[in-house]
This record gives sequence, structure tokens and C-alpha cells, in this order.
Amino acid sequence: MPRKARIDMPGALYHLIMRGIERKKNMNYERYSEIIMRMVMPQSFPIGIKILREDDPLPDGVVRPSKFGIKTALCQWTTLARRWGWIVGAMAEDISCTPCLAGFGFKKLKDRSDFAQFAVDMGYFDSLELASMLAKQMEFLEPGEVKGIVAFPLAKSPVQPDLVLIYGTPAQMTRLAYAYIHGHARLIRSSTSFGLSCVSAVMPFWRQEPALVHPGRGERMLAGTDDSEMLFSTPVTHLEALVNGLEKTNKKGLRYPIQGYVLYQFPLIPQMKALEKKLIEP
Repeated sequence: MPRKARIDMPGALYHLIMRGIERKKNMNYERYSEIIMRMVMPQSFPIGIKILREDDPLPDGVVRPSKFGIKTALCQWTTLARRWGWIVGAMAEDISCTPCLAGFGFKKLKDRSDFAQFAVDMGYFDSLELASMLAKQMEFLEPGEVKGIVAFPLAKSPVQPDLVLIYGTPAQMTRLAYAYIHGHARLIRSSTSFGLSCVSAVMPFWRQEPALVHPGRGERMLAGTDDSEMLFSTPVTHLEALVNGLEKTNKKGLRYPIQGYVLYQFPLIPQMKALEKKLIEP
């Protein structure tokens, strides 16, 4: 899959996943969001992501960049959802970030060598040969595969999300990893490249497994993602098990923040010993 210029998802598999998501319609997203906020304590809202395909409409009331007469990077718009609590959406015509346009298939990339040249021009490589090796590994969506993206605080879900994204510190990501592994006994994929973390964040929908994503340079520059933040992306089909894992591991003492052990007597340094000799009983 990484060596192709598209992501293949047979129609039968896609509809199977959709049926799984349909079964989650009775999920209490507000409750799940509350549990995540209480047990993981992220500094921004857990957000739901709806991937618009083919004839999927934008939900009513979705805020698009065009409302303000601008185009943005997709990561800027998802920041509004997780930090401002807005229900936002973006289509191809709303996006100004050209790597994002190529990565999501909003615009057709003529050749992978063009992306390799972009990586050289941006200073990530000195060699076009090395840049081409990376470009062949990058995961891009097929043009037309995705029509747009809707992002919203999980507690406000206006539609059934395909994915749930949670931003936080490495320690908070570890807490989420404990919860996922508790119910699945599977390791979690980690994604790091020189950018396009927006694409990495949605790939768990196609893989149907969670991922830990390191935000790229562009997201940190444009969207205000903090240096201390990573993100955990999970298909909504795993959300219920993730929350159950949080609750069960919490009962066993796997909590955030991690409880530092303080039940010990520390040794006195010489200066403290010298002061101790001068202390008298009241």
C-alpha cells in the first residue's frame, strides 16, 4: 500500500466498515468525551472526523473557510474544532495547503517525482534521489476518494464520525495506548515523516486500527499545535472498547497523571544536616 499512489479499499470492505459504524449510532459520544477528558485530561477537546465521500453532504451549520473569505490548511481548521469547539468542514476549494491537496487527492499529483522535488525545495533533502525514495513511500489518497472533511468536538457530534482524534502529551498518549492494548493485545502504529500529518491522521480509517501521529512542521507552524503535543487517531469502531479500556485500567491504577511514588524518607544533604544541628525543640 505505501508504494502505491492510492489507497485501495474494495467496495465490499468499505460497506462492511460503514455497517460497523452504523451499529455505533447509539453510542453516547458526549459520555465518551467526558470519560476521555476526565481520565486523560487533554488540553483540547477530543474531536470526531467525518470523511465525506461521493455524495455525502456537509452537515447543516458547518463552518467553512469561505465564510471568512479565506482558504486555509486543513490542520488550521481542525484546530478550531479541538480548541474553539466549532463544528467545521473543508472541501477541496477551501484548502490552500498544496501538500494537503496532493495527499488527500483533492488535486491530482501528476508524478511522484514532483513531490520529491518539493521535498528538496523545502530543504528536507539535498538529493533528489533520496527524496524520490521517500516520495514512493508516502501514502496519498486516490483523487476522488475523499470529497471533504468535517471536524467537531466529539461531545457535539452532528453526524456519525469515522475517526476520533485526541491530542495530548506523550504521557497522555501512553495512557490511551494502555486502554487500547487492554482490549486488543496489539501494538499501535506510530507515524513520523517530514509533514502531511493531516493525511497520517486519517489513515487509521482505511487500516481500521489506531495510530500515534507526530504532527509535522506545517501543523506546528500553521495550526498552533504545541511542541509537546502528539495525536492519537482511532477508527470510531474502536472507540467503545477504548473507553472501556480506560475505565478498567483506571481501576487497576493505570492512571494519568502517573502517580509519583513519594512514600520514602530522602537523605539529608550536608547543608540540611548543618541546619538540623541548630534547631531546638519548641
